[in-house]
Amino acid sequence: MVNYFFQSHFLSLLNMDNKTIKAYNQDAKKIAKLHSTLIPEQIYQLIEQFFITEGNSIDIGCGIGRDTHWLNQQGYPCIGVDASIEMLKEATSLYPSEQFSEDYLPSLKTLGDKSFQNILCSAVLMHIPQSKLESACQRLLELLKTDGCLIVSFRATNESDYRENEKLYDPISTEAFLSFFESNGCEILLNESDTEVQRNLTWHNIVIKK
Repeated sequence: MVNYFFQSHFLSLLNMDNKTIKAYNQDAKKIAKLHSTLIPEQIYQLIEQFFITEGNSIDIGCGIGRDTHWLNQQGYPCIGVDASIEMLKEATSLYPSEQFSEDYLPSLKTLGDKSFQNILCSAVLMHIPQSKLESACQRLLELLKTDGCLIVSFRATNESDYRENEKLYDPISTEAFLSFFESNGCEILLNESDTEVQRNLTWHNIVIKK
């Protein structure tokens, strides 16, 4: 299989995968009900281990706002952004005191030249077409302050068309992903994988320091 991790700037200007956004919009209430019962314990442990306490934070791909809310409750002042307007409606309903906005990688235009000490990007990058992944990583790098911490998680799929319920799960080369950040002066603090036995899926959790 051809590795599309590094592509031309022209390809990086293509729109985000619209089928994925549409699927999240259509299933927002069902997804919200499911996600409200799930606790990402490993991700929370990594946050407590590596994130900077009281450091300004952002939850990219915040979905129903569960993790944004948890971060604020734990002393990491956080805002959340997501590509799905319907998921954001659920987030606002569940956590009306939190700050959410509609935006998505790789552009994240609403953030302008802001930067953050802590960035969480969990279960997001696999929804981005491979041709845009480098641009997405470059934007994460721009948003991360020096000495800041980025936590990323992603998985692949067993489906031959790389889609589950219309959502894109493009395969990501972990080696190329790590190489990108290392070549840009970052330190990989953690690179682990965990198998979800029931669905035979492998999750990758990566912690990066700029």
